Amino acid sequence: MKDKEKDNRKTAFEAACSYLASRMRTTGEVRKHLEGKEYTEDEITEAINDLIGMRYLDDYLFALRYYEYNREKKRGVMRAERELLEKGIDKETARNAKEDFLYEQKVDEFEDALEIARREIWVQPDVYGEAPRAREVDDRLTAKIARKLEGKGFSKGDIFRVLDRVRREAKEDPGETGW
Repeated sequence: MKDKEKDNRKTAFEAACSYLASRMRTTGEVRKHLEGKEYTEDEITEAINDLIGMRYLDDYLFALRYYEYNREKKRGVMRAERELLEKGIDKETARNAKEDFLYEQKVDEFEDALEIARREIWVQPDVYGEAPRAREVDDRLTAKIARKLEGKGFSKGDIFRVLDRVRREAKEDPGETGW
């Protein structure tokens, strides 16, 4: 029975192609999947090399797309980089893709973080026709903003700059800033 099952079993390349059919994946994810299917190391390496040669696997391109996806979700690049490392992309590839993404897209993470912070400060009214109102920028609100930005993967430097800007703007024009 075991020999018959082996004859009907997909090759490592076929199994990898099936795994890649639904979405892009990293080399590490494909390797882990094939290891779970109990293919030999030689079969796995050959399948992965074939997929790389055919450009079905490209960790750099995956990382670029992942940074774009995270930007759409209003997340910082530090979180995306951490998640890419967890997915098996090596540190140098993730860092190169991050630098290229930031440069090519002209991303200003400080502005992205500031926009998120401002959304936390302004409260939308429940009643139609009422103007949005600003919350008081106190220690509790700034701590909440800092936690949110950190969870979204923004750098500590950007977080401190955002909090400083928000505090200064609140002191200059409390409740009247045109955010």
